[in-house]
This record gives sequence, C-alpha cells and structure tokens, in this order.
Amino acid sequence: MTAHRLVLAALLFLGWNAASAQNLDFASGGNGAPVEIRAEQGLELVQNAKQIIARGNARASRGSTTLAADVILAHYRDGQGAGGKTEIWRIEAQGHVVISTPTQTITAEHGDYNIDKAAVILTGNNLKLTTATDTVTARDSLEYLERTQQAVARGDALAIHGTDRIRANVLTATMGPGEQGKTSIRKIRADDNVVLTTPRETVTGDRGDYIVESGIVTLTGSVKMTRDNNQLDGGYAIVNLKSGVSRLLPTPPGSGTEGRVKGTFVPQSKNAPAPDARTPRPRP
Repeated sequence: MTAHRLVLAALLFLGWNAASAQNLDFASGGNGAPVEIRAEQGLELVQNAKQIIARGNARASRGSTTLAADVILAHYRDGQGAGGKTEIWRIEAQGHVVISTPTQTITAEHGDYNIDKAAVILTGNNLKLTTATDTVTARDSLEYLERTQQAVARGDALAIHGTDRIRANVLTATMGPGEQGKTSIRKIRADDNVVLTTPRETVTGDRGDYIVESGIVTLTGSVKMTRDNNQLDGGYAIVNLKSGVSRLLPTPPGSGTEGRVKGTFVPQSKNAPAPDARTPRPRP
C-alpha cells in the first residue's frame, strides 16, 4: 500500500466521537473530527503492535490542532462494544515537535500525547508556549492539560507578558479567551523561588499569583521587594502592574498572624557631583 493510500486509510478508521473543546483540542477533536496523519516519507502500519509510524515532516491533525514532528508514532486499539471504531489513544512525537492551533504554538524536541487523559507532556530543548500576548518557557518539561486548559512549566520556568516577567521552579498558566476572543493566559500560579521583574522593581517570594486582566500579582512567603538600591522585606506583597503601585505587608490580610516589615534605604552618595555654581538659581 502506498503512502497516499495509507493516509486515506488513517482518515477512515482513526476517528472517534468526542465533544468539542476550545483552545488546544486534539483529544476533544472539534465535533468528533477524525485524525489525519500524513508524512513525506510515507506511513508504516505495524498491525501486531497496533502502531502507525509516520516519518519525514510528519503531521497528525484533528479539528483545529496540528501536531508536527520528524517522526510520529500513533498507538491505536479496537473500539469497545459492537460496531466500535478503531481509535488512537496515544501519539508520540520525536524531533522538532510543534503543536499549533490558530491562537497557540508549543515547541519541544519530544512529545507524548495521551488522548485518554487529554494531556501532552513535552520535553527536550526549546520548550516554549506562545500566544498572541504571552510566552512561557521551561527547562525540564511543559505539560498541557486540555480539560482544564492549563499549561504547567517545570524547571526554571519563565512567563513573559509585555515588559513583565515572572520566573519560578513551577509555573501553572490557565488559558482563556483574551482580546478579540484569542486564546491567551488569564492567570498564572508560581511556586518556589518566585521572581517578579518589572521595569520598576524586582520582587521575590515563595509563591505568587498573577491575574492578567487586573494586572495584580500577589506574592507570599519570604518576600523581598527591591527598587534601585532600596529593599523592603515582609511576608506579603501586592504589585499592580498597570498602575505601578506596590504594597508590602507583614502578613497576608486576614491571616491572624503578626509580623513586621523591614526597609533598607541607601542614601544618595555624598560623592555625587554638586550643582554647578554657575547655574542660575530661581528667584524667591
């Protein structure tokens, strides 16, 4: 069987019924659309192992989502019950992996898509999720959970929104409709070694929560706020990225615990050049 005929066969028996979903929806499939697998170097059907191997600019598409890689390995099984259709339950991708929708792009070197769990785990170099307004990168892994529309970045994870950056060991970004209905990050939870960097200051803490629409970031734990050479230490920080106003409190509101805010302020250097005596002074 030629590669072209194998593509047509894949279209015939790799579909299954499922409810439609927004955003990245490979498992949901957009109104139960079939999976389409194509490759420049052809497809190999391994019946005993129940696998389809696609090589060379391989692509698996369903609904509005496309998974591309150098090699795609699709695992299939017989459907349950009378008249059940054969269905793909897992797809592995190797080399230059790109998962794309009209509003999102995810890149990696390796991908493992579990259709049953509606989740994909990506590893290797170049781990990145991109929307029209945001970028999330990671060192160790990037996981996308379709049902909750969440991306979990692990290992020196970084989220960039405009001129603001939030870094942590683990970032959990929740997606949703943004401007003009395009998918974007709506909120981010940051855990362990959190660093928020804005054009005005740097704030660190143990945990952070960022609501994109309001521009409010809250940090808890051993919070340190640094602006210029001045530093404030406390237990809870509220940073408004839109207004540029930041507050540092000893403890979270309503916690019922006591604490203290400490500030270290560096005075202007005495060696700073004095005003030029020749400069006219304003009259009283």
